[in-house]
Amino acid sequence: MTESGVALTAAAMPGTTTATFRATKSALPAIDDGSACSWVDLAKSCENEGETVGVTVFADASFEHVGELLTRLHVAMPNSVALGGVVDEGSLMFLNDDVVRRGAVALLIRGEFELDTHVAHGARPVGPVMSLTHAHDNAVLELDDSPAHPLLLETLEQLPENSKSLPVMLGLGVSGSKGPFVCRDILSVGETGGVEVASMALQEGDVVQLHVRDGNWAKEHANRVIEKCADSAKKVSSEELGSENSTGAMIFACGNGNRMHASNFRERVPGTPLGGAFLRSEIAPLAKGRASNVLSHTSTIGIYRKRKKSVSM
Repeated sequence: MTESGVALTAAAMPGTTTATFRATKSALPAIDDGSACSWVDLAKSCENEGETVGVTVFADASFEHVGELLTRLHVAMPNSVALGGVVDEGSLMFLNDDVVRRGAVALLIRGEFELDTHVAHGARPVGPVMSLTHAHDNAVLELDDSPAHPLLLETLEQLPENSKSLPVMLGLGVSGSKGPFVCRDILSVGETGGVEVASMALQEGDVVQLHVRDGNWAKEHANRVIEKCADSAKKVSSEELGSENSTGAMIFACGNGNRMHASNFRERVPGTPLGGAFLRSEIAPLAKGRASNVLSHTSTIGIYRKRKKSVSM
């Protein structure tokens, strides 16, 4: 967490096949030559009931196309699940026999397993949900047809005193929804009242809500999320699948956030092997069936389970 190190996770998953790729731009790259999978095979797997495609993806901090790459992955494989994150500046990534410093790398696992994802947020929503009515690049210019910055200041003034001193982030959601939100740091305020946020594709019509980084709220929220992880890990019992351990987990957590989530997971879900890494930003879907996003100040958890065999009557 605080010194140089290597994150290494190993797993045995019978009945699965794997593929890897390296991306240097937003377009989907070729899959490695030695793989038994192709993009067509992976797309068909996502359509087949009983098969899952899980993607573990990492990107370096300077790779600007990670959001577009995740969108393209989801379009190519709509039912796939991507987990991972953005590594700190100067970190190394490994792909097959190569050391990678730039771009993104990914491992795709295809087979008869189940993958549940859970996200523990570090920021609490506050104030009203507003509509993004005017944006340019990564600048929020108008909310509910009013200049963004004065409206956000007004929202902050109405908060309880114990919330006004907390760091503020902007949560962006999908049009027509009331969350969950992808939170972004506010970088600057323009002369016209616009608010620039950290890299995020803004779409007019999307919903926006202020969030504050509240440590006490985040701890309670994480406890509820880990309870859901415990339920997810127990869905397949040893009586059904034999004596082998049929469940494993991965956690990718913000290195600047709560570093106790992995320990809390181990205490609450004993016996479930846990791998993962501390990262600069995390990658996960905010809801089932959604494309994955680059998240901030979260812990993302994936529960891998051996799929139960259906019994014919």
